Amino acid sequence: MKLVYKNSNIQPERCFSVRQDNLPCIEQDWHFHPEIELIYFLKSTGTRYVGNSIGNFEPGELYMIGSNVPHLFRNHREYYGQESHLSAVDLVVVKFQADFLGKSFTDLVEAKGMKRLFHLANRGIKFSKTSTYLSHKHILGLLRNEGLSGIVELLNVLDILSATEDYEILCEEEIIHNLSNDEKERMGKIISFLNQNFDKRIELEEVSEIACMTPTAFCRYFKKKTKKSFTQFLNEIRLGHACKLLIEGDEQIATIAYQSGFNTMTNFNRQFKSFLHMTPTDYMEKYKVLEEG
Repeated sequence: MKLVYKNSNIQPERCFSVRQDNLPCIEQDWHFHPEIELIYFLKSTGTRYVGNSIGNFEPGELYMIGSNVPHLFRNHREYYGQESHLSAVDLVVVKFQADFLGKSFTDLVEAKGMKRLFHLANRGIKFSKTSTYLSHKHILGLLRNEGLSGIVELLNVLDILSATEDYEILCEEEIIHNLSNDEKERMGKIISFLNQNFDKRIELEEVSEIACMTPTAFCRYFKKKTKKSFTQFLNEIRLGHACKLLIEGDEQIATIAYQSGFNTMTNFNRQFKSFLHMTPTDYMEKYKVLEEG
């Protein structure tokens, strides 16, 4: 897997594109594109990589990804098996340029909130359940309406999202694509390897060999490009998988720790508390309360 630049799929005579995908699994590369992107998951779970942020995604979640921000949404492993359902994934994707209504549009006083929203999207945004609920009918309306009616629906969505303060910024700082062609392929190979092997013991020498670097040079390079150490990045992938298993509730916490790539409970508990600011047990209980509420 390599970092792929995707050309615009917006037709020249239109100012945005919208599509609904019903698939057995999400098949995509780590990629970036010039358009701002709204991704609305009606049905699907997996791991998201936005800039240097790693986390899980679930049905009913709405994300905005800024222009040229590298990202990848990948389903959990069970989606890629032979028994995966043909419509296990249901999502809506909307793409548009920041100046989709003209280069001076976002400079208008009335569009001040929208301009701020687009700037925040350079760090990736996950919107609250309330904002997603309010946007739901307008996002689905984009699939049914064309012409001015479609533009109005998109403006309705952006009006709702630009007015809210209830959202999660995914990256601590802007991570805009700044990789050369060789670096795209190198980072893609690294992320692909970690995706496939996070539950196993991974030696630094093994990963640095994939990057064709010495371990010391690789650590410096990885930190410069992702703003995170290699160990932190790997632990966040493992913790994301652990959170999924904790929510499912089918395994003991010790089993989940080992299935997520941690070789001791002490390390697992320490990393979990450092990253999520609660214990694995507290996380399970919190999720149960949210589900019952």
